[in-house]
Amino acid sequence: MATRKDIAQRAGVSISVVSRALNNSGYVDAGKKKKILQIAKELDYHPNPVAMSLMSQHTKQILFYCRELKNAFNIEMYEGMLEAAGERDYKVLIYGNLDFSNIRSIMVDGLVLPNESVAEMYLNDIGKNYHLPVVTASYGGSFSFSKSIPMIECDLWEGTRTALQYLWDRGHRKIAIITPYDDDSRDSRLLSWNEFMKYELGDRIGQYYFGINRRSLPNDDRLLAFPEERGPQSIYMLVSFFEKGLLAADIFHERSSDATAVLCFNDEVALGFYKGLKQLGYKVPKDVSLMGVDGVYSRRYADLALTSLSLNPKAQGQKCVENLLNIIDGKKPKYITQMPMRIMEGETVQDLRH
Repeated sequence: MATRKDIAQRAGVSISVVSRALNNSGYVDAGKKKKILQIAKELDYHPNPVAMSLMSQHTKQILFYCRELKNAFNIEMYEGMLEAAGERDYKVLIYGNLDFSNIRSIMVDGLVLPNESVAEMYLNDIGKNYHLPVVTASYGGSFSFSKSIPMIECDLWEGTRTALQYLWDRGHRKIAIITPYDDDSRDSRLLSWNEFMKYELGDRIGQYYFGINRRSLPNDDRLLAFPEERGPQSIYMLVSFFEKGLLAADIFHERSSDATAVLCFNDEVALGFYKGLKQLGYKVPKDVSLMGVDGVYSRRYADLALTSLSLNPKAQGQKCVENLLNIIDGKKPKYITQMPMRIMEGETVQDLRH
């Protein structure tokens, strides 16, 4: 591998002159600069990234802490990060090791966290004493941070109300919810559904909650099929969203639910639920309407396009990186950036007014 010393020897100049020419910094005679650049090209010279980072004190790399790489939402979010980072000549690494302390050994300039749960754990672990610039995606949950952290937020309390309003406007009043988490969780989707549906469902609201977890189904051995339900509960556990949607369809059928519409935790749960309903002979949306949350590409791949509350994960990923790089560049952080959400209409919601 060619070095700057090799270029300097062939060009008959000092290494410092070569450095100024290659970095386009400081004065170098135009003729010498042209010669140096030509020699560098002939020698196929590429700067050593470690050496460059030591000189500039920037690695031009940031880290996305993410374990769920099979989750379409995270993939689309990462696509947005890559796009925004590339515009500023940065790379985005992915890392999902459970031990936060290992982050200290990775050469990066900043960190993007996937949600408030992970952000809370990170800050309580090493983040409060490790001064790496960090931002987190946020979804309106109630979490306590040991220090302020910039958030790129899709407020799912309001988003859930928007989804419910969409269903109400189409005549639905008995709206169930499917979630992989228990009713004691801090998930804003479930909290919002509880708040707004209690006026419609009253004392019967529990009949429309389908929690696919040990707390909600303590004696259901079918949960043992999911690794996250066999051991101690942790935010680090990978969740079997699609498969839990399939099981939710069985439970929905077993309970003979009279819900006319179902709001699912995310699009993967919704697609699993849809497949399960089809296997049981239900017609969507004739027998029951179905709505997801996320608005990911995969919602289009079922034989009926899924109606979904879109969080636009790609745009959220872009904004996470833009804010993080601004902090790295020394700009004052904006601590809450609200991201717009919208209904992506599909073919899985029936209008009961007609």
